Amino acid sequence: MKKMILMMTLSSILYSQQQVDIPWPTLANSPWPMIKHDPQFTGRSQYLGPQTPTVSWSEDMEFGIFSGPVVDQKGYLYFGSYNVDSDFFYCYIPNYGLKWQYETGSNRAPESGIIIDSSNTIYFGGRDNYLYALSYDGDLKWKYKTSGQIISTVIPNIDLQGNIYITDFVFPVTQPGALYSVSPEGNLNWKVIYDGGFAFKSPVLSPDGNTIYIPAIDSNLIALNLDGTIKWKFSCGNIFRAAMVDSDGNIYFLPEEDPQYFYSLFPNGTLRWKYFIQNIGVAGSDVIPTIDYQGNLYFIGFDTTCCPYYLSLVSVDYNGNFRWKYLFNEIESEDFTQPLICDSQGTIYVGSTVGYYYYAISSEGYLKWKLPLIFIEQQVDNTGAISDDGTLFIGVHHSSLATNQKKTLLAIQDTVTHVKDEKSEIIAFRLEQNYPNPFNPITKIKYTIPQSGRVTLTVYDMMGSEVAVLLNRYQEAGSYDVIFQAKDLASGIYFYTLTSGNFTATKKLILLK
Repeated sequence: MKKMILMMTLSSILYSQQQVDIPWPTLANSPWPMIKHDPQFTGRSQYLGPQTPTVSWSEDMEFGIFSGPVVDQKGYLYFGSYNVDSDFFYCYIPNYGLKWQYETGSNRAPESGIIIDSSNTIYFGGRDNYLYALSYDGDLKWKYKTSGQIISTVIPNIDLQGNIYITDFVFPVTQPGALYSVSPEGNLNWKVIYDGGFAFKSPVLSPDGNTIYIPAIDSNLIALNLDGTIKWKFSCGNIFRAAMVDSDGNIYFLPEEDPQYFYSLFPNGTLRWKYFIQNIGVAGSDVIPTIDYQGNLYFIGFDTTCCPYYLSLVSVDYNGNFRWKYLFNEIESEDFTQPLICDSQGTIYVGSTVGYYYYAISSEGYLKWKLPLIFIEQQVDNTGAISDDGTLFIGVHHSSLATNQKKTLLAIQDTVTHVKDEKSEIIAFRLEQNYPNPFNPITKIKYTIPQSGRVTLTVYDMMGSEVAVLLNRYQEAGSYDVIFQAKDLASGIYFYTLTSGNFTATKKLILLK
């Protein structure tokens, strides 16, 4: 009996830590449909990102890129210009070039975050005070004028009814920034200002889509109903940009305060835990954290060893316990301001705001690779985007006054090597996360083997018992996919293991009926 209770408790703990992708029918079904990937701002891709710092191609977008790109279901990229006098928004086809460009006519940069909804409407804001909605072909559907600029740090969001949420900034400051809810047709649902307003802030949504969380200027995290009324407030230091929400509804953020803590709240606004960071002075961060499928959290903090105080990437587990810290101690002036992202294996991707390096750091805290950037000319200020083939797309920029900028759109992608018989061989074994996940009852599992041999793909339950053998045969080197039909299995967490030669890899999948 005690053994049974222990096993049930362990299963409960594992299930609570395991993160799942939240279905969002109003969002485009694409690898990266919005800045920070999803309405919970997890920044987590279901695909494996690049394992090497290989730039497969670059494009000279002459006005630079601050926000984006995002990726649609065909793999097309969307992003806006950054130069202070430019007003272009682009659709770009990788390995081909521009599909179209839209000019707002305002001479003000459309540099805010971007969303693609399920109708393939593209939303973005600009410094000309407008929220834009463009068709898939680049035609204007509508534009809604706010009271102030929609600036570069703002990430718009979308609810389950297709309403768009955005904040503005009035300059010079004559009134606080507001939070707007705008319908899919471009009509104002409501506009609210609380606690000093929401300038520079971004709204994040709960997994059930019923609650909006947004930081206010006057040092509160506010939970709102979908009609804009207040549910609760949590008092803390100033949260520079936005919070993040996990698939259980828990909330995470890093405020400006001394001493400084990384916070986790329950969905009702009560404190779940807080992790001590430092007490060497008031410090804040523009970085929004990310969370991997195992429930591990990652954020940027200060090292407390003097001197100098280097920045570090810190990881804590689902319960707020320290895992590891990666110190960026090669360059004293290194800085990061973009929201963090991670791939299906928990590799974190982050780039230098001042243009030193772009880093890939493993979920265990070691450096996988770093890509030298062109100092000042390749500044990184927002998230990259991971496509379904594992390509990491990043947009970079020079100063907002610079024109004729070079290599401002980069594609980082693992390459292939060649054997003597001129057949392509993939660099490494790869077992990808099943998709969709969670699923009911069919999902697809993709994998790659670099050499021929016997391959087995087996599914196990939480107790380690074999429940299905999906594959057990000889295969040539290459990439494959297998369909798993689980119509006879109960809902729950399962594991699938790929074995080929000396290579073995295991991943989790979740069946929800």
